[in-house]
Amino acid sequence: MEHKSFLQVTELDSSVFQLGINRPERKNALNTELVIHLADTLEFLVNIKSARVVIIHGLAGDFAAGADIDEIATLSPKQALLDARVSAWRRIRQCPIPLIAAVDGYCLGGGMELLLSCDFALAHKNAKFGLPEVKLGLMPGAGGTQILPRLIGKNRAARMIYSGEIMPASTMVEWGVVTDLADEDVLTAAVSVATKIARNAPFAIRQAKQSLNNSVEMGLESAMSFERQTFSILASTTDKTEGIAAFKEKRHAKFTGN
Repeated sequence: MEHKSFLQVTELDSSVFQLGINRPERKNALNTELVIHLADTLEFLVNIKSARVVIIHGLAGDFAAGADIDEIATLSPKQALLDARVSAWRRIRQCPIPLIAAVDGYCLGGGMELLLSCDFALAHKNAKFGLPEVKLGLMPGAGGTQILPRLIGKNRAARMIYSGEIMPASTMVEWGVVTDLADEDVLTAAVSVATKIARNAPFAIRQAKQSLNNSVEMGLESAMSFERQTFSILASTTDKTEGIAAFKEKRHAKFTGN
């Protein structure tokens, strides 16, 4: 697969990949082509390269400072409804493997919504976050008004969205948007976490991700039923047998995803 210059793909090993957003002249603003290519690349890494974890980060000092204003400026109501990014955002959210956001610099608007499409985020202590769309006469349109309140509650989400205020990383940790702060290189910190995840049983991780997503998308009883059904499927896997054997033998498990 050809990787375009605004998306840098780095293979750390056969299971952990980094996707670096590379539009430094626009502070890594997310245009339509980039969002679609990001979704395509994730599918390629999962289906062709058998990736187990992907870290999404920005190059040149910023995660992503929003959507591309030039595109939005000429967007009509019909174009907004038929926007190809809608499908691309859905594909990113539905990626079956863990996605980790490693945030430096600005994480605003569409960048914030990209973070929310990941499973969790680490950030540099000086990173800045916000959903400033109302300052442009707009509102978040890629999950900001739906995913964020499910994560931090309606009141805190309302404050962020209505004010358009840029907030520090420390507040995002306090509110649960970011799990960890890094004093130095956030990408190094993210790689450390990703490597730990990649050592675990990949099929179990995929099923756990689906079950976690169900916790906010389904009613409790339906989600509990799915969890138990999935647990029972995992009970018959080769990886379960290997994991328990490795635990008893005090060695590292060698998981195959079967």
